[in-house]
Amino acid sequence: MKNNQTINMEQTVSEFLKENPTYLYDHVEILENLYLPHSTGSAISLVERQVAILRERNKDLRIKLELLSSQAIKNEERLVKTQNLILAMLNAPTINRLTQILLTDLHNSFDVEFCSLTILTGDNRLKDPEAKSAPLCTAKKQISSILSSKVLCGIVREGDTQFLFGSAASKIGSVATVVIGQDSPIAVLALGNRDKNFYTADTGTLFLSYLGSIIDHILQLLIKKSYDQECQSQ
Repeated sequence: MKNNQTINMEQTVSEFLKENPTYLYDHVEILENLYLPHSTGSAISLVERQVAILRERNKDLRIKLELLSSQAIKNEERLVKTQNLILAMLNAPTINRLTQILLTDLHNSFDVEFCSLTILTGDNRLKDPEAKSAPLCTAKKQISSILSSKVLCGIVREGDTQFLFGSAASKIGSVATVVIGQDSPIAVLALGNRDKNFYTADTGTLFLSYLGSIIDHILQLLIKKSYDQECQSQ
């Protein structure tokens, strides 16, 4: 049995709704939580409005779910591609072969427009006459701004693109670079695109940093392999 306080509250609410007939229509957050039994009469505007709201909510949720599902599929595909690239690079017998595998895969599997791996040579450094290389001392002079940042994305100087991409430098609009090496740089991986806004300061660098770490590890293995072979030949 209802008490007087409850009855008075219901009367107040009822009077308010009568005076403000569009209130529930304008406040869908209240309407969508109301229990409104369907009627066969003509006065079912609230029920129809509630159903329309719920349908719209379901539509939004379905779109969000589809987007999440699509993103999950893309992430899984990228993971598989990355794993395949790593396995292929681990089997590379030389730096030149490592470079070929890396650049070909970046082009074909990751749709990278331009890319290069520049080996920085010097004393006690891995050398491969067939691989793209440059003395570390030269790199420190010509691409000092790139070497000072572990990962860099955006527009760089013309001299930087010339050093990294050679004859393709004039086609480069923006770049993403990662310096490879822990204590001292041993290589630079550079990705390029014709669009000046493709690689920017807001570009995510997680994948590039991860790839740089993997390449660093493989290069260290090749350094050790080369050193062991030299020792055995002496």
